Amino acid sequence: MRNIVIVGGGPAGMMAAISAKKHHPDTEVYLLERNHTLGKKLALSGGGRCNLSVRVSDEQFIKDTIRNGKFLYSAIHQFTLDDIEQFFLDAGLPFKEEDHHRLFPITEKAEDVIALLRNTLKDLGVMIIYQQKVERIDLQHKKVITNQDVFPFEHLILACGGKSYPDTGSDGLGYELATQVDHSITDILPAEVSLVSNDACIQSKELQGLSFHDVKIKIKKNNKYKDLVRHDLIFTHFGISGPGALRASSHINKLLQKGPITLAIDFLPDVSSEQLAKQIKEDGLFSLAKTYGLPKRFLQYVDTMTGDKALHIKRFALSVYTTRGLQQAFVSDGGVRIKDIDPKTMQSKIHPCISFAGEMMDVHGYTGGYNISIAFISGYIAGYYA
Repeated sequence: MRNIVIVGGGPAGMMAAISAKKHHPDTEVYLLERNHTLGKKLALSGGGRCNLSVRVSDEQFIKDTIRNGKFLYSAIHQFTLDDIEQFFLDAGLPFKEEDHHRLFPITEKAEDVIALLRNTLKDLGVMIIYQQKVERIDLQHKKVITNQDVFPFEHLILACGGKSYPDTGSDGLGYELATQVDHSITDILPAEVSLVSNDACIQSKELQGLSFHDVKIKIKKNNKYKDLVRHDLIFTHFGISGPGALRASSHINKLLQKGPITLAIDFLPDVSSEQLAKQIKEDGLFSLAKTYGLPKRFLQYVDTMTGDKALHIKRFALSVYTTRGLQQAFVSDGGVRIKDIDPKTMQSKIHPCISFAGEMMDVHGYTGGYNISIAFISGYIAGYYA
C-alpha cells in the first residue's frame, strides 16, 4: 500500500494528514509528532482561546500576508477562508467573530479545536505516532528515520514549523531536514514579536501597563514618516506589545539588524493635529481623557514633555533597538525558499515526492488568525496533491 508521511503535528500537519486521507483513502497516512500531544503551539494561540482564522476577502488576506503573500494566490482559491470555516462548522465547532475580523471557536478553548482535529484524524484512520523526532531523510530509499523507527514513504510532507516558541517543538529542525533534501533556507528572523526600547518613558515605567485602542504606528526615516500599521498597543516594562507592535515588528525586523530605528505613534489617528491643538488650547490637555478616552497617566506624562503637546500625541517618538527574539515571536520570518515550491500543489520543484506546509516556508502574515489560516490552507493543498 502507498504511504504518505507527514512530519509535524501542528495545524499544517494535521490538516495535511486530514486532506491526504480524505482525498487518497486507499493510502496509509502517517502523522509523526515529536511531542506527546498534537498542536502544542496551537494551544497557545489567542491566549489559549485559539484565534483560528480571519474573516476578510482573499485579496485582503494576501495583502496582509506580508511575507510572500502572492505565493498563496492559487492555494487560497482552492481552499478558501470560507472553506476553513465550513470545515469546523461541519465538525460541530462554529466560529465567532471579534474585532479586526478575528475568528475564534465559539467555546473559546484551544483544546476543543485540537480535540476536533485529533478525532477527525482518528476517524479517518490516520496513524498518529508520537515522540518521533526525525533525524534524517533518506531520499534515495524514500525513508524517514526517526529516533525510534523508520518510515518508508511514496510522498513526504514536511510541516515542522519554524523557529519561534522553540519549547513547543518549533526549534528549526524542519530547516535542517529541508537542507538535507537540497532546499535552501532564507535568513530566519523573529516576526510578530514585541519591541524593546530603552527610552526614558520605558525605563521610568511611567507608561507601563497602559493600553491604547487603534493607534497608528509610523516609522521615521530620512525625516519622513511612513505608515506601518494601525492596531491596538500596550506599553510594557521592556517596550511595547499588543497587535500593533507585533505587526509593526514584521515591517522593521530587517531594519533592526542595522541598528535602532525610531517609531512615531499617533494615538488619535482620526483627529487632526489642528483640531487637537485647538482643544488643548481651549479646554486644556486633560480634557482629552473625557473626549477621546486617553489615559490620564499618559496625559500626565505628555504634560511633562516640552514643546507642542498635540504633536507629542500625534507623533510620539519611541526608539526601538531590538525585539524580544525568536523565543517570544509568534512566527518566524524566513524559511524554505518559495521559488523552489510549486504554489499550486506545495510540492518541491526539486523533488516532487516532497511537499511543504505551514510556517517552515518563507511565508507569514499578521497576527490575528492569518498564520494559522496559512497553515490550514497550505496543509490542505499539500495533502490533496500528495
